[in-house]
Amino acid sequence: MTMLQNVIILTTGFLLSQVLIARNTHFRLISFLLRHGGTGLRSLLTSILLISYALSIFLSNTVVVLAMLPVVNRLMGFVTDGVSKKKVATLFYLALTFGATTGGLASLTGNPLNAFSAGLLEFYRIDNREHVNFFSWLMIGIPATLVIIAAARMIILRKARNCSEMALIYPDSPEKARLPHRSLLFFALNMAFITTLSGIQFFLKPAPLLSGLSWIDLSFLCYGTLFALFSFLYPAKTAQPGNVLKNAVFLLFFVTTFPILLISRISMEIERHMRIPLSPLYLFLEQKLQQLFDQLWQRLFGEPSGSIESANSNALLSINTIIFDIPYFGLLLVTLFGSFLYLILNAGDNPSTPQSDGYLVTAVTGLILDMLEPLETPLLFIPVLNAAAAFSSELLSNTAIVVILSPLMIATAPHTGLSPVVLLLSLTTAASAAYMTPLASPANTLAFGGFKQVSLKTIIAAGMLMNIMASGVIAIVFLGISLLL
Repeated sequence: MTMLQNVIILTTGFLLSQVLIARNTHFRLISFLLRHGGTGLRSLLTSILLISYALSIFLSNTVVVLAMLPVVNRLMGFVTDGVSKKKVATLFYLALTFGATTGGLASLTGNPLNAFSAGLLEFYRIDNREHVNFFSWLMIGIPATLVIIAAARMIILRKARNCSEMALIYPDSPEKARLPHRSLLFFALNMAFITTLSGIQFFLKPAPLLSGLSWIDLSFLCYGTLFALFSFLYPAKTAQPGNVLKNAVFLLFFVTTFPILLISRISMEIERHMRIPLSPLYLFLEQKLQQLFDQLWQRLFGEPSGSIESANSNALLSINTIIFDIPYFGLLLVTLFGSFLYLILNAGDNPSTPQSDGYLVTAVTGLILDMLEPLETPLLFIPVLNAAAAFSSELLSNTAIVVILSPLMIATAPHTGLSPVVLLLSLTTAASAAYMTPLASPANTLAFGGFKQVSLKTIIAAGMLMNIMASGVIAIVFLGISLLL
């Protein structure tokens, strides 16, 4: 069951990213590079580019951008007075977003859209979907994105050609900056284990062993469970049974009360964004939760509990901070938009005639076929699709492009002679390869908001070159895949 494996990989990847951030691995990496790799602007831009690229291969690029923003802003504090801070900030923005966006193309976990498209393959039960997993995506994605990241470095360094190498002055410190060996080893071992299991699944495709699950599925299930228990139960300070029990109670309390917290936080976000007065509801709910938490903690451990918003410093990860950091209003909008889109796409869809689609799908599919009739051969259709998806995502966001067009691509595939797998994955990766504007992806938006000032003109010019380069590389890759299929 590839879907089960993908869910576990995504969940574990998210928890792993939180563990690395909690250990300040990203700060320690940059400090190490500053001490041992030189403080020249070009070397730092390359470091930011490659670190954000490498992390985004295995972790969500949105999480990587959030983690790297404090690092980059700290570096901005060392800009010399004689250099334009706006220009340097723009260069760092390009390095961060180009690296994170490109890394997100390389694996199933690098971009949430990748997992979404893999889920669509399962939902529509598309032929050859069993070939799409973490390992196969990685084996194709890494070589392709290495070409793109090399182009990104050339573009960024060309934009930095008028800046002095001494644009940043990093203060000397007697303290040695050490490479975070343990954190990086922990990260590498987890990724190696996931990649190995996924590779075995890709090549051997073992038969079901228990309740429809193969031994690979059971291994993933055990691994995901153990990793979650380790993240939330293992004592960060002293490994004593009492501390494990406290962590377990802390975890169970917030897991069981999550529905109440969900209602509370959604109400809070609706009031904040839509000015609907819901404070009596969420204040009442969280006050009752605090009282319940106080009573439970006092009865079990005989000590004050603290606020329900305070992190559990005794564990590697604190479940309540993860719950409170969820963007509830954004998720609500995505759910509402997805439900509305589903209803629109299914309007006029008669269950008794499954061979015919609803009104909108039929109309738009006909329109696309009329427009793309001269491009029905893969040699023309895939490059045009990729370029259109990449540049359309600059204004509509890559999420909207994939959500709107993915059902239409699946419906259009039989008319083009292309596999639906090729069309859907080509659409997803091309829509994600949008570098020009802050609206193109959540990673770009977060990075743009994290810098005080950047040159939009420079971003658009450099991003246009990246769009052309990336869509061309993606087209070549999927043309090759279409020939194999």
